[in-house]
Amino acid sequence: MNVEIQRRNIVHRILDIENVQLLNKIEDLLNNDIYAYSTSGESLTTNQYKSHLSEIMKLSDAGEAGYSSEEARKKIIKK
Repeated sequence: MNVEIQRRNIVHRILDIENVQLLNKIEDLLNNDIYAYSTSGESLTTNQYKSHLSEIMKLSDAGEAGYSSEEARKKIIKK
């Protein structure tokens, strides 16, 4: 079965679900799928990644300075 057909089958099955608990579990699975990895190699879910970006934007808007190019280079080279 190709991916497109499988995707459609799953969508149709989800649309028929009336059990809220099951829908919540599906939503949790989708939200907790590994989306990215941190610079230290830790996996980040979609929600964790969005939260991380939101925190960075708040700090930036508040005038917080991030790493200089040299500091970033040192952190990357350390790994």
